[in-house]
Amino acid sequence: MAKCSSKVIVSAKFAVAMLPGKIRRYIFNIVGCCLILLGLLHGLFSEAIFNQVMEQEMILRPNSKIFDLWRTPPLKLTLNFYIFNWTNPEDFQNLDIKPKFEELGPYRFTEVPNKVDIKWHAENASMTYKKQSKYYFDAEGSKGRLDDEIVTVNSLAVSLSSKAKRWSSLRRRVIDIALKVYHDDITIKKSVDELLFGGYEDVLLNVANYLPSSLIDVKVPFDKFGYCYPRNLSADVTGTYNIYTGADDIRKFGQIHTWNYRETTREYAPECGKVYGSPGEFQSLYLQPEKPVNFFLSDVCRTVAMDYVQPEVVEGVKGFRYEGGKRMVDNGTLYPENVCHCNGQCVPSGLMNISSCWYGSPIFLSYPHFHEADPYYLAEVDGLKPEKEKHELYLVLEPRTGLMLEMTARLQSNILVEPISDFSMFRNKRRVFFPLFWFEAKTRISSELAKDFQLLPRLIIFSQVFGGLCALVGVALLAWYPIKRHLQNRLIQQIKINNLDNGTPHRVVGKTISLQPEVAPLLVAAVQDTSKILERADTTLSELSTGASTSSTDRSSMQSATSST
Repeated sequence: MAKCSSKVIVSAKFAVAMLPGKIRRYIFNIVGCCLILLGLLHGLFSEAIFNQVMEQEMILRPNSKIFDLWRTPPLKLTLNFYIFNWTNPEDFQNLDIKPKFEELGPYRFTEVPNKVDIKWHAENASMTYKKQSKYYFDAEGSKGRLDDEIVTVNSLAVSLSSKAKRWSSLRRRVIDIALKVYHDDITIKKSVDELLFGGYEDVLLNVANYLPSSLIDVKVPFDKFGYCYPRNLSADVTGTYNIYTGADDIRKFGQIHTWNYRETTREYAPECGKVYGSPGEFQSLYLQPEKPVNFFLSDVCRTVAMDYVQPEVVEGVKGFRYEGGKRMVDNGTLYPENVCHCNGQCVPSGLMNISSCWYGSPIFLSYPHFHEADPYYLAEVDGLKPEKEKHELYLVLEPRTGLMLEMTARLQSNILVEPISDFSMFRNKRRVFFPLFWFEAKTRISSELAKDFQLLPRLIIFSQVFGGLCALVGVALLAWYPIKRHLQNRLIQQIKINNLDNGTPHRVVGKTISLQPEVAPLLVAAVQDTSKILERADTTLSELSTGASTSSTDRSSMQSATSST
């Protein structure tokens, strides 16, 4: 009965000792699985989660942060104007002497852009607006003053003669008489302010505004003439834009839908007149290096493409650099798909014919100093020297959001002067593309705003690292008990092998195990009990051996006595 009671007590103690270990093992396994799952979620889906959050923040909606940044951009936009002064106009009649030019400037202005007349259209997730800018002259950053006088070609007279050369003979005669107000002088002398934003009055322009549009085929909506007149504080020069907000499809975010309420422009053939791309503020999200970026430029009434060049870092933010190459200013000579931009007058590569966008004036756009243009243009003038670093056009975009990190846009305005026999003012003149001016628009993200761009990739990296650590800890928790059990089994096997090899008594085993009770308490207790039993057996055996020896001695003595007797 006592023996059975002791067995029950031992079993109960063993069950109680085993129960906490199992619970701990279950807890370790559950926590380990949860940590592994959490690590996988962070490692595999953290970027997707952050992208989804970013997409929601990028949607244009009233009073949102991205809307405020779009309406009044925090980037400082600097405009540098370089004007070509014609130094030998008296030699223009001599076909053997090329026109010579000297570059004056820069005349620096700071642009403060704004968006006005904003209207939301929930039915197609778009918004309509106009651009309005204020330009401030920066005297300290300029190399020259606004009252500097410039000698250049009379662009108004050139434009009118170019347009009238296709009219009837009677109308050409009227225009020839009207051009007499200039006394056959093809040059004008105006201040920098008059040529740029201030504008100047002209007799021919005043007469044209009073004539019916049926007589001159076009109605000029300006009372003055200037290269940038009347852009200052005007919201009507660049037209009306309609862009997608991204609410229904984030892939459309910031892309233009219509311009002046049309999906195509009237200035080019239908295949080249489609309105698409970015109006300048935003590009598509998730830019790919192999794909160009498209910009719709209202000043040229068309979309232009810029090609990816290389990655570039701006204020610690990684971006993609895009450049305007030869394709951008080609009229079909090098890139046949651009032939519809010729407007019926294809010229050697390097000049973009935008005459249809400028009331029929023979205006051609190029890079400064005819950079990337056919050598033909440089051969016709003196004083121009193209350099890639000074005259290239490029921008850097943040690839995830499509926002601009840096931009340096450089373009040159040229006007075509050609001989027209019906007008004495242009009779026997040489054909030449006159450079008028070129501008450099520059902007760069501030260090404060760059910190916001740096935050998102850092958060993604932190989340992925955190996920990796969670997964490692989870694996360690799952492997803890199997490894522990394996080590215990190896320890027991090693002890048994040592006992067999060295012939160590069983009591030594118990003594050895007792040195590490923390490794396996239950095992130590069992071994210690066994050791006690073995010790008692050893004692009994010793006593039996002693008794046997005594009996043997007694028997020997008795035998000896008997023999003696």
